[in-house]
Amino acid sequence: MDQNVVVLSFAEESRAFEALSLLKNAVGPQLKLHNAVVVQRDAQGMLNIQDQASDGAVARVALNGTLIGALVGMLAGPLGILLGGVYGAVFGDAVALDRAEDRASVVDQIGTVIPQGSTALIAQVDEADVAAVDAIAKQLEATLLRRPLEAVQAEVRAQKEAHDVAAQAAVRALRLQHLDKWEHKVEDWKNEVKASAAHLKARISSKS
Repeated sequence: MDQNVVVLSFAEESRAFEALSLLKNAVGPQLKLHNAVVVQRDAQGMLNIQDQASDGAVARVALNGTLIGALVGMLAGPLGILLGGVYGAVFGDAVALDRAEDRASVVDQIGTVIPQGSTALIAQVDEADVAAVDAIAKQLEATLLRRPLEAVQAEVRAQKEAHDVAAQAAVRALRLQHLDKWEHKVEDWKNEVKASAAHLKARISSKS
């Protein structure tokens, strides 16, 4: 089976929920569902989770620790808001959607097909045949994007590592800024800590 991430985007919110229901019902020898989520991007570009499913389960489940959860987190962050707002403030902008295929970044492409005012089903699936998901997309008139799981995983991992590096650099910069600002106080603080520690040790020793 091919391991893929599929995105079905809709102008009508109700169709995304219907797509999730149809996807769960389509699970069988030709299709396995790992995780799925229905998200909506509002007029301000914010991404909101509307519903979730895992391994065909009906009940809501946590997406923490899953690829779909990490992907949604990235789409909901500053990058996702930018993509959702710039490309297609009105859903159905043909120019914006046509340009999605030209973008090198997989996450960029996914964000582009979830513009403001749209609702989308994002799912991790194993497909022996693409017919089931394609049929759902055709029936509900969805904009369908399918990408290999491996490609999405690699990009999510790379962006997380880049984010971690940037966060560490920001902490170092703040630390240096802090030291510059309070440099004249550092020696006083060191002496204060030494005196406090010595006083506490003396009290502890006197009790023994």
